[in-house]
Amino acid sequence: MKCKRCRRAEAAVDLPSHHAAFCPDCFFVFFRRQVREGIRRYRLLAPGDRVLVCVSGGKDSLVLWDVLMEAGYKTEGLYIDLGIEGYSARSREKVAAFAAARGKTPIVVELAKEGIPIPEAARCIRMQECSICGTVKRYFFNKVAAEGGFSVVATGHNLDDEGARLLGNLLHWQRDHLARQHPFLPEAGTGLVRKVKPLWRITEMETAAYGFLKGIDYVTEECPMSLDATSLVYKEALSLIEDKMPGTRIVFYQGFLDASNPLRQATVEPMADDGEETGFGKGSAGGVPGACSSCGASTFAQVCSFCRLKERVREQRERRREKT
Repeated sequence: MKCKRCRRAEAAVDLPSHHAAFCPDCFFVFFRRQVREGIRRYRLLAPGDRVLVCVSGGKDSLVLWDVLMEAGYKTEGLYIDLGIEGYSARSREKVAAFAAARGKTPIVVELAKEGIPIPEAARCIRMQECSICGTVKRYFFNKVAAEGGFSVVATGHNLDDEGARLLGNLLHWQRDHLARQHPFLPEAGTGLVRKVKPLWRITEMETAAYGFLKGIDYVTEECPMSLDATSLVYKEALSLIEDKMPGTRIVFYQGFLDASNPLRQATVEPMADDGEETGFGKGSAGGVPGACSSCGASTFAQVCSFCRLKERVREQRERRREKT
């Protein structure tokens, strides 16, 4: 099969949802245009932005960092070491190697040193591991960005991620979450940094193909604490539909993002990073966030969800010590 764009080289990537197949060079052109259009559509980034790219060592975040650097954006990478034995060390190595090859040194936050490694937090608190992880990550995404003078935080969430999240929110009629789901969440108050998802038009398969063809070495294994995540079920369901009806996933998500859709607000309101989708201290949209009375982070509550979470872990530690 010949490449649809150049009509000369053999196609290496087949994209049924776009009725196209591309050779490596033309696929890179297609991929970058998709990211550029995703940024343009909702004005996610501006040329003068300082972008904090949250990297996990997986394909999506490293590909995002690669594409943004090639596009000329001023970027730095943030890696959060979750404290998961084996997995975190391997992920950190991938991030460090990727950054070093491009003359960068990633910013690293070690949750063990912060007193809240994810495995221990999950043992202490009866919450889904991914929910705890999400709360902690969002806290440090914003904290590092605000303290470092970054104007925007970028994450590697792709179309599969956003489609699965949308399906889950619809199945459970999570109206508050639906109103906030968007590739763009604006800054608010004095410490809540803008957050964007530039890969929202890109599928997981496309990022994998881009990473492979560009020679990006990333962690291929799934996080061992996410094996029971409900998002994987929603992803699988959408993939089954996509296989039978290519293009369904992007139509599903883009239709939801349409400003006339009554399921979401036409103007996305700011949301403090203190419990979105975790069931732990639900945040509230609208208004101006204040400062957490414990750590000073931006929050709509008196104490942010991260500090409440950390306090519960501390209390459980103390109880275990008393028993022993």
